[in-house]
Amino acid sequence: MSLQPLLPAGCQEALAVVDRYYRTAGSTELSQQAAATAAYQGMTRASLAAEGAVYTVTVTLSQDFSNMRFILSGMVSGDYAAAQARTTRDAQTLRDVCRSNSS
Repeated sequence: MSLQPLLPAGCQEALAVVDRYYRTAGSTELSQQAAATAAYQGMTRASLAAEGAVYTVTVTLSQDFSNMRFILSGMVSGDYAAAQARTTRDAQTLRDVCRSNSS
């Protein structure tokens, strides 16, 4: 039995996606685009198991990662730095929501 507190549904997977994104994004556009694509897919899967506030923030993060990959691929114009900052804020919101709702 784990000694870690139980996290709300979807938190463990979503937090792992965020962690993996920050570990793999790298410094090149190609690596950042690949990391954002993987994070989008992972966060979409995590949202399927989530409920309530966790669901809301996983959907928001999924949209954030999708937006970043579209900016990096040139499919949409946008400020990548602003999109990255928004994603960082939303990732912190996820941490806060998961921490405040853990048993």
